Amino acid sequence: MRVVFELPPASGFECFITWRGGSRLRLPSCAPELPILKPDLRFEVAAALGSGDTRLERLAAFSARLWRELYALARFVDYGDPPEPPATMWYPDQDLAVIAARHLALEGREVLLEVPELSSLHAALLAGCDVTVCVAVSSRALEAADALARQPRASARAALRSIGLLGGAWDEETLPRLGEEGDVELAAFEAYTARGQPQLKAPEPRELDPLLDLAFGADADAAFALLRDVAAGPLPLRSVPELGQYAPLLRDLVAYGYAAVERDAVRLTEKGLYALLQKTGGAGRG
Repeated sequence: MRVVFELPPASGFECFITWRGGSRLRLPSCAPELPILKPDLRFEVAAALGSGDTRLERLAAFSARLWRELYALARFVDYGDPPEPPATMWYPDQDLAVIAARHLALEGREVLLEVPELSSLHAALLAGCDVTVCVAVSSRALEAADALARQPRASARAALRSIGLLGGAWDEETLPRLGEEGDVELAAFEAYTARGQPQLKAPEPRELDPLLDLAFGADADAAFALLRDVAAGPLPLRSVPELGQYAPLLRDLVAYGYAAVERDAVRLTEKGLYALLQKTGGAGRG
């Protein structure tokens, strides 16, 4: 991993990942890093791995709490082969951008990733990968520059270089401009700009499979029928033992947030209503 603080020409890379715009972000169908970056998704990832992938729309199908956010994000990512290089891809979430950059680099692609700030966890995941990271803002840079302003010595520059600040490149372009304002020493930074980069737009969203299909697969029709019965009238808990072979479906409908137990009955949730509307054409496929 290389860290720079001025955006290099994106044309020198196969994949440029930025928040400025571009095509949909290409993610791996199976991303084991997700629970590390997003601990709240541990249950969803574990459930989705049973279906063979961790696509965001599948995580949404298994999530009772974060299904709206995941389903919305899923519309702006792609799976499979990335666009032909040079490709510019837009990310709506920095954790997803880091995952995409890591996997593309492991596939042998030359990747440029532009981020507002690089956390220690993101840096650890990208370490050892052939990724160039352009950091627009860095608290480490500001802290180090403050130390340099108070003690502008060669040893201070060597210390900054040892932690890889500014990619280890200290010259007239990257060194903070030192000065004084009254009795206060200061270090002045030029405003971050993406020189020569075109104005980019966010990508068009893609269509997604219905939530029930993603969660239940071949049993989606049976889950739909059971959910429709729950919607017609709350299901008393005393009648649950009478469901027989449909009891596991009801268990999963409750676990995944399509239905909820309130007092002494099983009732439809907002997610369950959305899923019913999808299957009947009222909510579309996206």
